[in-house]
Amino acid sequence: MSVQVELRVLELMAAKICHDLISPVGAIGNGLELMEDDDGETAKEALQLSQNCVRRASALLELFRMSYGTAGSDTSLGWDAAKALAGGFLAGTKMTLNWPALPPGVAPPPGAAKLLLNLVVLGADLLPRGGEIAVTALPGPRGTALKAVATGQDARISEDLTAVLKGTAAVPALTAKTVHGYFSQRLAESMGSRIELVGTASGSVTLGAQLPA
Repeated sequence: MSVQVELRVLELMAAKICHDLISPVGAIGNGLELMEDDDGETAKEALQLSQNCVRRASALLELFRMSYGTAGSDTSLGWDAAKALAGGFLAGTKMTLNWPALPPGVAPPPGAAKLLLNLVVLGADLLPRGGEIAVTALPGPRGTALKAVATGQDARISEDLTAVLKGTAAVPALTAKTVHGYFSQRLAESMGSRIELVGTASGSVTLGAQLPA
């Protein structure tokens, strides 16, 4: 990968993180200003708003640390911890999470929880009007099959993101909206897999990846 490509991806990743964080952080500032100007019921509402936004910002930071950082690339990110991160990411949105427990005695391969966490973030981008993201991890003789199904009204995947996942989009054409898909695909490839658009139906989009044994 050339230096220009690396810089372009890093710039877009930084833009995405800042874009996602600016709303809750800005709302915290607004809430603090309201508390300074009012000591009655408005101040109580502003405090509640600020507390909610602090939780939202904290959830996003922890998600980004595990999704994009070196943490989570091995067994350090457990199944339940990844589920909690995904739940925190979707908390307060119009989306719900269906992340079942693993069967007894089943352990996902290293990095599986991190990749599935990235699939949840991808799934959230496919649900402009909310819905459900259901994930599964099924071990088999050829490895572990990961799947994320985004279901909801107007669930869809854009042509730009489809091109990114298929590897037909040039890096200069990436945007802050599609760079997560690019990163997730590179993460899957580093694990000997690829994220595939398994299928689309009315109100549903399915993404999957097969991790080798």
